[in-house]
Amino acid sequence: MTNTIFHSSRFEFKGIPIPEFDIESGKLIRLCVPNFDSKGNSLVHDFRYGLLSHYEKEIPKVKWSKEYKESLFRRYINPLTVENYITKKLNTDRIKAKSIAEYLELNSKEKIDKLILGKRKALAIKCDFEKYETLIFDYYGVGANEIKYLERIIDNEIEKGKSGIAIDRLEFNQNDEINKNIERIKVTVGNKVYKT
Repeated sequence: MTNTIFHSSRFEFKGIPIPEFDIESGKLIRLCVPNFDSKGNSLVHDFRYGLLSHYEKEIPKVKWSKEYKESLFRRYINPLTVENYITKKLNTDRIKAKSIAEYLELNSKEKIDKLILGKRKALAIKCDFEKYETLIFDYYGVGANEIKYLERIIDNEIEKGKSGIAIDRLEFNQNDEINKNIERIKVTVGNKVYKT
């Protein structure tokens, strides 16, 4: 049984209509947004970050999950390992950190800056889901080889009753959702919205 956590009313963002939807426990909204506006201007960075920021402010108790990026100085002096990241992020012990790393199929001693983007995102999302019930995040930059890995981690969290909004590129979302707990909303520039 699902509980409605938040109702997002329809609104316009940078001239593009974003439809209404409900965030429910055990559900993920995959908001697929275009890369370009009607004039051909790029929407990739500003639009994505603007939407993520908008939802972070609007939805109570939501966490914007961002992958860890080390400063150049830290990367050379003392790069963070997967285990250190989990230990610090969750304020937990090494045993729990190693367990999470194993679950993510990561070497706990591997340096975070050496992980591919999909695995860095999965690490951040898993750690944030350990602390929060509802997340917002994006799939941007995740390669085709990594997407199934990342989606498996997210699907497991959704099955546990967690919820969230994922922002993805419309151009990469042509197939139907396999997971019935994911509602895909395709937002297009021509005022068409498709819910699947």
